[in-house]
Amino acid sequence: MKRHCVTGILLAALIFAGSAQLSAQAPVSNLWPLVLIPNGDTVYDVVNHVTWLTDADLPARQRFGLPLCVGDNPLAPCVFGSGIMDYTSAAAWILAMNNANYQGHSNWQIPTTPTADKSCAGTGATGNSFGFGCNANAMGYLYYKALGFQAPNTAVPIPPNRVGPFRNFQPDHYWSNQTQSPIANFDFVDGSQGGGTGGDFSYVLPMIPNKIPGTPPAWGMGLQVNPDGQTVYDPRSGYTWLADANLAASDTLGLPRCQTPTTPMNCVAQDGSMPDSSAGAFINNMNAYDRGAGYLGQTNWQLPPVAAGCQPLGCDGMGNPMGMLYYIQLGLSPGTPVVEPPDIAVGPFLHLWPYPYWSCAVNNVQPPIQAPCDSGGATDRAQFGFSFGDGYVGTGTLPAFHFVTAYYVGCGLPELWCSLLSRP
Repeated sequence: MKRHCVTGILLAALIFAGSAQLSAQAPVSNLWPLVLIPNGDTVYDVVNHVTWLTDADLPARQRFGLPLCVGDNPLAPCVFGSGIMDYTSAAAWILAMNNANYQGHSNWQIPTTPTADKSCAGTGATGNSFGFGCNANAMGYLYYKALGFQAPNTAVPIPPNRVGPFRNFQPDHYWSNQTQSPIANFDFVDGSQGGGTGGDFSYVLPMIPNKIPGTPPAWGMGLQVNPDGQTVYDPRSGYTWLADANLAASDTLGLPRCQTPTTPMNCVAQDGSMPDSSAGAFINNMNAYDRGAGYLGQTNWQLPPVAAGCQPLGCDGMGNPMGMLYYIQLGLSPGTPVVEPPDIAVGPFLHLWPYPYWSCAVNNVQPPIQAPCDSGGATDRAQFGFSFGDGYVGTGTLPAFHFVTAYYVGCGLPELWCSLLSRP
């Protein structure tokens, strides 16, 4: 008999027996192996014996005294209004949470990632495991095993949306035309310019240099929608954008949908994200569309350029059209997502972002999910992050911004319930 069946029978027997004290404190939902604790604020992972926050973006609602981040050079520790923050702030938020004895516990921690994980698809130059399939880390266990997702599928699909003249914008990274590694990208969650590897999954916002011939003359400096409604001219940058900010979700232009992160070659995920090689193939197919006439009759589509040497936030000058679009034309401030994900339940979790979350490194400690964070980090200048957007474990430079959740080691239920839930 399966383990959860045995436990279910034991739980049912106790409740039927009418133990008022126990039944009043019994788990109110059993989404095996995640058991929602009666307060609704925490959920117990029966396999790894840790208790998670059910609010996967608690910092957006409870900063524990940390100030709001302001401007494009915020002083850490601080938290942006969306809940996103850098790693220094994440550590400070956890410390403040413990000082507040939140939910009666002072042992909350950042979720861990082992530096060596045989389930990972890749190994970095410093020997750290990374990539897809990593399930020995705390959040990878949730994504792959407890919640049952498969990479590169998102845990929270973004519904159709409108942002100014654009539709279907994604709160995540968009590829640039840079070819050097790490490949530069622009992030429409926080307005940062960063970098990724070719195996990462990001989105594509195609553009055309200059104004499309035959469209009405430019006026003013605001975004101008062309008559067909399919393209948008930005007179500040001098580029014409595709109005559909995630065309690949509805039309892959001949590229196959991904079965795994690497197969078939040059594939596109169901949500429209894709690796760098697929982004290049997607642009080529746009230009070769309709027997060479080009998508929307244009044959000079390209990925956007980026400005070299930019600071992470505030890159809105010439040479960085995605930054100009985010900061100037859409009027967003640093740390502000272009859209927010739907407020849906993902298993027992709420407010989950399909985006990287900070994770701390642990080195050769078993079991890794119950270990405290190593002080040294993944590298001298980076820490691990896990994305619920595609199931990817990577490292983010410490000036980067991720979301934060937490757990504590132990069971938040009465001892008898904990022992029954943990019984094979």
